[in-house]
Amino acid sequence: MTQSTGTVTDVAVLRALLEDVESLPRAELLAVQQRAVAVRREADVLLARVAAEVARRSQPDDGSVGLARREGHQSAQGLVASAAGGSQAEAARLMRVGQVLARDAEATRVSTIDTAGSAEPSAFGARGRDDGPRFPALAAALRAGRLSVDAGACLADALERVAEVLSDVDLAKWETEVVTKAIGLPLMKVRRLVSFAEAPVRPKDLEAREEQQYARRSVTLRPEADGMITLTAHLDPVSAAPVRSMLDAYVRDAFQKRRDALKDTESHSPAADGENAALAASMRAAGSPEPTAMQLRADALVWLARHAQGCESDHAGVKTTVVVRVDLDALRAGIGTAEIDGAQGPISVTALRQMAADAEVIPAVLGSDGEILDWGRKRRFFTHAQRLALVERDGGCARCHAPPSWCEGHHIEWWERDKGRSDLSNGVLLCVRCHHDIHRDGWDITVKNNRVYFTPPRALDRTRTPALGGRARVEATVSV
Repeated sequence: MTQSTGTVTDVAVLRALLEDVESLPRAELLAVQQRAVAVRREADVLLARVAAEVARRSQPDDGSVGLARREGHQSAQGLVASAAGGSQAEAARLMRVGQVLARDAEATRVSTIDTAGSAEPSAFGARGRDDGPRFPALAAALRAGRLSVDAGACLADALERVAEVLSDVDLAKWETEVVTKAIGLPLMKVRRLVSFAEAPVRPKDLEAREEQQYARRSVTLRPEADGMITLTAHLDPVSAAPVRSMLDAYVRDAFQKRRDALKDTESHSPAADGENAALAASMRAAGSPEPTAMQLRADALVWLARHAQGCESDHAGVKTTVVVRVDLDALRAGIGTAEIDGAQGPISVTALRQMAADAEVIPAVLGSDGEILDWGRKRRFFTHAQRLALVERDGGCARCHAPPSWCEGHHIEWWERDKGRSDLSNGVLLCVRCHHDIHRDGWDITVKNNRVYFTPPRALDRTRTPALGGRARVEATVSV
């Protein structure tokens, strides 16, 4: 039995480096991290291949007991989990990825034999062997260490589903685009990428899932021993949209007022004589800690309930709107998908039409090239319309992909320093943290062909290679 000598050598080098990890400069620390990730992924590929073979041998053969049962385990997942010291869910993902790698390796082997002139007919079609489709782009990315096991399992499951409805040519296009976009993304964003890419291919599945989610909606109130009340809500994406929009707007408004109050007080602005002065004073009062985002969400729910009881105030300074975007052709046909700002997955056009009856829902209708055709009939200030357009292009924070409700539009060329214009081409949607990081570290932002690019400072990247941001970074545009 042979071992991967590269992995063994790298582990030995990493162990030596880790003895002095506290004194490593930033660049070397990040390089060691990347090397450790590469070693881990190479080991995961080996373990996945073993797990897939364990699963294969654990299948009963001609009435005989499989490998897992013979070793005292009820399933192959149990055997792999026991050996790795992990969960059965983790074992299942390893087996799933190993299956993809095994299919691709066997398909390549058979293809090589056939090319060499073997008289035996190939057991593989264009998609792989007879026990399932082959996914060469995914297998190549996994072998190269460009995807984690978790991301690979997520992509493999999605590919199995779309393979049922796509031709070989369209499946290859879908696989290449989605796998390429998934590289470098954390698992949560890979799941979102897959969700939006799969929905147009299997729209009926999306509608069925929406019905199931709506049927599972629930809210419970449970008194605790200390007198507190625990409220738990389980909502489908459509039902949650106005709730999330209101809570995020309330928190954002509170934080903005807090920043303005402190700024006015420190600068002795005339505004400090009014409401902001009282707010700043109350925030500085002894024993009055600033409320957290979670506490502000609780305040928002309480205010909402009181308002429903007949409160005279209109909206306590906070007004929210739910924006849903949809392709014009899908809207006309009544078949397809749409997107709610901040949601992790798409909704069906059927659900959009149900939401459109609400006056506080603005449908953003898009043409075939993504241009904005109609923001609905509700009147908005021009600056608000610009923000909606930025949300359409950037999808949220163009850098970290935080929800739109966390973000503000910022001038790429600064308003005061650079005399920048308030044009869409000079605007970018950023959350507060990314905005500060970009100014502090000296990143450059450019917009080309309606796409946002972030260029790192030379201290972080000597080549200063621009990185794609915005919606284009995390969404696949597959035409099948």
